[in-house]
Amino acid sequence: MRYIGVGLSALLLVTSLAVAKSNDVSYDQENHTVSFTAVSTDCGVDTDLEFLFVGPNSDHDYESMFTTLAPISEIVNAFTKAGFPLGEPMSLSDCKFWATGDEIVMMPPVTNFVKDLRSNIQPRLIYTGGTRNKKGEADAAVTMPAALFALYNSPQSLILYDDFLDQSSTYGRFKPAVKIPKGEKRRITFKLKKRTSHLKETVKINETNLQEVVKFLKTKSEKSYLDILCDFSPMMTLKKARDAAELLQIIDSNKIKINGVKEGQLYYKAYLPLEKWRDRKERLAQPPEVRFRLDGSVSVTEVKEDWSDEKTLDPKLTPVETIYTDLNKAADAVDTIANKVLTVFLYANESTQLNTLFEFRKKLKTSNLNIYVFIE
Repeated sequence: MRYIGVGLSALLLVTSLAVAKSNDVSYDQENHTVSFTAVSTDCGVDTDLEFLFVGPNSDHDYESMFTTLAPISEIVNAFTKAGFPLGEPMSLSDCKFWATGDEIVMMPPVTNFVKDLRSNIQPRLIYTGGTRNKKGEADAAVTMPAALFALYNSPQSLILYDDFLDQSSTYGRFKPAVKIPKGEKRRITFKLKKRTSHLKETVKINETNLQEVVKFLKTKSEKSYLDILCDFSPMMTLKKARDAAELLQIIDSNKIKINGVKEGQLYYKAYLPLEKWRDRKERLAQPPEVRFRLDGSVSVTEVKEDWSDEKTLDPKLTPVETIYTDLNKAADAVDTIANKVLTVFLYANESTQLNTLFEFRKKLKTSNLNIYVFIE
């Protein structure tokens, strides 16, 4: 019988690959866990929480229950070595309003620390890893608010609820469930629950397959979480695009995430503007109004605001309309106005084909535009 000897140093090296510990943060590669020590800020039980954990240097500790002892960079490194795969953070500029990531479990559970004033159902937790800079560093480790676990959909946060939680609409929703004296420590562990299947699919949508698309997505979502990119046929009419958008909005959820926008097209909710925005007095700002006329020309309306009347809190609105037969000049006029408000309203007949809108969109040079389309 032959024995193969393993030196003590080699054994320690193998062990260190699986389990690494320090006083503040540790990870277990085999069991896919990360543990760290967090310190109570004692922000008060009536505090509107926006974070559960932030880094030790965060300037938002006043609205977080805990700060970590270890720097966020060390905790990020622990998650990486423990085998937590990166998901995809949300991105407003790319119209990705849902983050994706594998499901994780927190021990002790979140509900031991945080109460949700609006729901008794806690969404699952996911690890996205947060946004990264050009060097590959986690933004949470190098920029404020240094969010390890934000309770709203912060792109930089490493950990999120798998839910649509806009910062402004969720403010005041989360409060501390228990008072923990300032400086008191807690040991927190996150475990990778399971590798969640996130199928990325591009679905083609035309005038005749709307019901089939919805049925297909519902069937697929029974076995997997979906990350869906919509590809609208340029030959669809505006009316049919709105019909499709209404159906997509019904199924848009953490299970079927309608995410992103195909290059050269419009995000699906562009076809679902608030009707009250037709009334200029109901708008917070005055975007350029672009009307596609039946003769092929385009009118661009700039709504000028006059705030000189001190007797009223509302400005005097004066629409100035210009008609263009040269679409490039029309687009230049729109860019001049849109640069200030980053929003454009398009108006077209319900029979207008989407290709007309897509081609005009490509001519606009202003980045990160919010575009909404009204049927006239």
